[in-house]
Amino acid sequence: MTIAMGRLEIETPDHVVLRFQLAGAGNRGFAAMADFVIVFVLMFAIGFAFQKLSEIDPSLDDWSGWVVLFELLIAWLYFVLLEWLWNGQTIGKRFFGLRVISEDGEPARFVAVVVRNLVRVVDFLPFFYGFGLVTLIVSSRSQRLGDYAGGTFVVRAPRPRRNWSALRTLSALPRWNLAEGEKAAAPTLRVLPGEAQRLVREFVLREQKLTPAARTALARQLAERLRGLLPEFQVADDVELIRTVARSLRAKGDENR
Repeated sequence: MTIAMGRLEIETPDHVVLRFQLAGAGNRGFAAMADFVIVFVLMFAIGFAFQKLSEIDPSLDDWSGWVVLFELLIAWLYFVLLEWLWNGQTIGKRFFGLRVISEDGEPARFVAVVVRNLVRVVDFLPFFYGFGLVTLIVSSRSQRLGDYAGGTFVVRAPRPRRNWSALRTLSALPRWNLAEGEKAAAPTLRVLPGEAQRLVREFVLREQKLTPAARTALARQLAERLRGLLPEFQVADDVELIRTVARSLRAKGDENR
């Protein structure tokens, strides 16, 4: 893993280099403000609903302390669950084209997400990410304290664009069942996540430079992921599946030229 000029490069065990642009303090700050507006609305809605219920039943006032704790839990879970289940993104991060990844280039795992959001409390001090902002500016790795603790990075994740060179948008190819050798119904148009597109592109470009063992191992890992994202591509051979997806991406790019 190397970091230079705001660019993160991660080499996989199969010698494929993944490149990411690190997110700066500006975009991260705007994304954080958007997320906190959403969290504030959620907390306000819970508090407002409890207040109305307390007016109907005054005995509920005894639960006010628990309601405050519940609001704080919801605020924390907002970041944890979205970053874990939504490809490293919250609503604010998605709006500003950012996402959280781990040191191996994969979306941040559950433990890392929990840790970085626990340390968020420290980053937030003394007021709205005071420590976190200082750490981001000083750090050559563009990490706040939570990122250091969780082993995560926040990188730019721009929305896919349809063009030939970037291999961004996946077109609808015919569905093939190799067991029967016949063409089935055409699949629904899909858009691959940017990371999967990048992996497909890197594999196709570097396939001939890989040793047979490395090519087989890398193709198996990538094909497992592609089959989960593209169940309509029923190609048994791992390498051929990746090539099929790459041809589909190129075909769509050619249509939009």
